[in-house]
Amino acid sequence: MQGASGQRVVVSGINRSLLFKGAVTLAVILVVGSLLLFATPSHYYFRAERGGLGLCKGRLWGLVGSAVPGYGFIPVSADAARSLVGKPFASHEEALNTLRPIVEQAAREGVAVVASREKELARLYQTVLPNLQGAKLLGIQGYDARVEALEKWMAVVTGQPHTPSGY
Repeated sequence: MQGASGQRVVVSGINRSLLFKGAVTLAVILVVGSLLLFATPSHYYFRAERGGLGLCKGRLWGLVGSAVPGYGFIPVSADAARSLVGKPFASHEEALNTLRPIVEQAAREGVAVVASREKELARLYQTVLPNLQGAKLLGIQGYDARVEALEKWMAVVTGQPHTPSGY
């Protein structure tokens, strides 16, 4: 852009051909980047999420991705599950099928560790539960949730069917 300003001639400091080449280069990079983004297949990845795992669907090695509905947070603390973080899977079912046996084994091992203590506690709670049910029956506040939870827990631990007290 040239122009006269008084006695001086103003000359632009920008080389027009260089500006044009830069704009074309940026456009090519944008088009190639878009093609690369949309041409790469989607994969499913686990990511570490708030003490558990989250399943996300993404492109470009998981850099561009979003959580899979219903599996944004999977509470699991098994160390073996952490080994799945970042590993690509072709489908969400494949990812979940890989995680299921790990979680099942960890759950089974965890229950086995506390089973003997649960049996001890169940014997102790057998004397406490009738008093809690009586308190609930007499209308004393604050025992409803505890009675319901303890009845269900006792049914699981003792193997007897759960029959709500109805108090």
